[in-house]
Amino acid sequence: MKSYLYIICIGLLILLLIVILYRKRNYYPYAARHLLTKREYRFYLLLREVADEYHCIICPKVGVKDLLSVTDKKQYMKYFHKIAQKHVDFVICDQDLYVLFAIELDDSTHETRDARKRDHLKDKAFAAAGIPLKRITEIDKKQIRKLFH
Repeated sequence: MKSYLYIICIGLLILLLIVILYRKRNYYPYAARHLLTKREYRFYLLLREVADEYHCIICPKVGVKDLLSVTDKKQYMKYFHKIAQKHVDFVICDQDLYVLFAIELDDSTHETRDARKRDHLKDKAFAAAGIPLKRITEIDKKQIRKLFH
């Protein structure tokens, strides 16, 4: 009788282990979230009003690697890795999706030494590619309008 209970306990433990391992393998800890922060969305609403006047298209959160290409083929990976994980807040395009300029909505997080270093890299990379990268801190229609001039 004891061996029978022993076999049942081992069987249940094995079953429990299988269930745990199966759940771990099929475990994806993800949830949908809004594309923009509340601040970015407030900015976007004003930006959209102005962009519509100029018949421009707004593309939010675009990867820098999607906007710039590395021209140094010998050191391609070195320079690609510098931009691969970065994005800009907004890209303004014409009706044919030709990039007119990019926008970075800066806030107090851009005041740290590391952030200034990252911003400097973006500024230089965009300048080298001939794409204006415009920075703005104030969410104000007058300031947004200046971006288009």
